[in-house]
Amino acid sequence: MMAAMRAVRAAALSAIVVLAAAAPAGAATPVLGNANYPWFYWAAPILAVSGVLIILMLSGGYLRKVIFPKYRGRKVEE
Repeated sequence: MMAAMRAVRAAALSAIVVLAAAAPAGAATPVLGNANYPWFYWAAPILAVSGVLIILMLSGGYLRKVIFPKYRGRKVEE
């Protein structure tokens, strides 16, 4: 249980640091989604879906390789 809390705490801290580091860049560029930057409209869904799929694949691999064998009594692959 404590290891899971550490992982959640580390993930939350990482997200906060990334958002805090990106805030000045967002403030320096007043308008990004206009006719001068049309590529944002088609790239954003691709990047968002890719990010979600990567997170799902990493979570599924962790469950399959570590969590399921741990509770089924088998040796955890290293």
